[in-house]
Amino acid sequence: MRQNDPYQTQLSVNRSRNKSTSSSVSKTTTTTKTTQTAYRKKKPVAKMVLSGALSLGAYILLFSNESLVTSTYTLGGWYAALPVGTAFAFSFMHGAFASNLLSVLGLEPKKS
Repeated sequence: MRQNDPYQTQLSVNRSRNKSTSSSVSKTTTTTKTTQTAYRKKKPVAKMVLSGALSLGAYILLFSNESLVTSTYTLGGWYAALPVGTAFAFSFMHGAFASNLLSVLGLEPKKS
């Protein structure tokens, strides 16, 4: 049987003793066949859709206000931290979407 087989067959033997009115004890053996399903990890489809929509919305918001972003980010001083923060935010959103997309597609890192 393969290690990743989703259905594993398990045989169990039950011994039962039937008491009768006589002094003899009847021993019967019954065999039952049960099927167990393996644990399957849920795919993060909702997380993928949510992070994809958030990422797409952020890109649309950024490019639709391109002139405001350019004028604000070039003011100097503390405003110089805004492009770095924006890059981190976009990197986080895009990374979350890509990770969830790969999980939904079934591409997981190999466990050693």
